[in-house]
Amino acid sequence: MIELKDASKAYPNGVHALNHIDLRIDPGEFVYVIGPTGSGKSTLIKLLNGEEVADSGTVTVNGTNVGALKHRKVPKYRRNIGCIFQDYRLLPRLTVYENIAFALEVTGTPSKQIRQRVREVLELVDLKDKERAYPDELSGGQQQRVTIGRAIANRPSILIADEPTGNLDPNMSLEIIELLEKINQTQGTTIVMVTHDRELVDRFRKRTIMLDKGYIVHDSSKGGYKSL
Repeated sequence: MIELKDASKAYPNGVHALNHIDLRIDPGEFVYVIGPTGSGKSTLIKLLNGEEVADSGTVTVNGTNVGALKHRKVPKYRRNIGCIFQDYRLLPRLTVYENIAFALEVTGTPSKQIRQRVREVLELVDLKDKERAYPDELSGGQQQRVTIGRAIANRPSILIADEPTGNLDPNMSLEIIELLEKINQTQGTTIVMVTHDRELVDRFRKRTIMLDKGYIVHDSSKGGYKSL
């Protein structure tokens, strides 16, 4: 479960990124976070993954008060949160298999378990035939599938997707959303997806939270779906 209570965050330059946010996301939900540039979407993600700490209020994820975490405990906390980015962030000198395996190696997972889990992930993201390929040999959609595979390798309970379709054409974007839906439905993974893609939001209707100037100005769980 994700819960923010009266959470606010401002930066030294005077920007109030989030203002008194109250938000609850239950396990297994698929939620869009939308809003114009500067609305607070990126700050919300940073509060959830422990990159930033709220100035006031609380941010609780799976029972952990994220703002109260000691710095040395943040990496362990993040193991339960998978992150997907617009720019993929794959390791260029590692193959598809090795990129996914790397997420497990850094947590000390035994080799036998790594092999088994990577095979499962490759099956899930439909990249079994690309396991020996390098990132620069893949299409953008395939690279994003590797990124998703790496993010779910540790079986995180929460997957944060930051503009995962931002660099993809419409057809590839549809495939990525369908894959995220599959992960959400078959693995029970909570998904929080930041996006500017209004067509996708309208086509794949989910709970939609709209931010503007650091405030939640709409939440479709409280008053029905709002077309963009």
